[in-house]
Amino acid sequence: MAFSGFSPEGLDLLIENRLQNSKPFYDEHKDAIKRLVQQPMADLILEISDAMREIDPLFVLVPSKMISRVRRDTRYTRDKTLYRDHAWCTFCRPKNGYDARPCYYFEVMPDSWGYGAGYYRANPAELAVLRQFVLREDKRFLDAFDAVRHSGKFELYGEEFKRPKFPDAKPEYQPWLNKKNIGLSYSCTDFGPLFAGTFVDGMLKDLRAIAPFYHFLCAVHAAAESGADG
Repeated sequence: MAFSGFSPEGLDLLIENRLQNSKPFYDEHKDAIKRLVQQPMADLILEISDAMREIDPLFVLVPSKMISRVRRDTRYTRDKTLYRDHAWCTFCRPKNGYDARPCYYFEVMPDSWGYGAGYYRANPAELAVLRQFVLREDKRFLDAFDAVRHSGKFELYGEEFKRPKFPDAKPEYQPWLNKKNIGLSYSCTDFGPLFAGTFVDGMLKDLRAIAPFYHFLCAVHAAAESGADG
């Protein structure tokens, strides 16, 4: 099906499903959640797959492998709530087990929606390599830095260390050097474009604009994986 937007009913159903926190309630509404939330997400993926493939031909573009599950894995978390009140999809290269890879993402939350690129949880080895790229002003970092600076829309996310790791580095590089995790995010609280489906062209323009940032993180990941520093 052609993508035509998400629906208020779908978002409301996710919220209600989480509040009910009940398997019988979920089982009763599972088909509606699939129709109102997961199918529109799959339609969006198909709508933008060709454009995303131009950014990275190695992306996995199978919706069933890209869309978040409604049921949470509560085995290793203190929060035992069974269901999510939000949904997302990721554009990533193939993974080996649970290894963290940089990716693009799109998400719908109860109070906002948005998109971006980065790590969900970068490991320390990759962040150490990233800092070396920054400190020696590797061209791939400079391209990423310029892309972020000129995007005007995205924010660099990630918790920071309390003390600067490299206090003598350039001030403009400090946010990149002090992150415990890193990525770019854009968030919007106007649901009109989301429900109308009119945000897609603008989103693709934004995602193309930050491609140098994504490819910088891919270079970091590859260097860390090989044991090199880039």
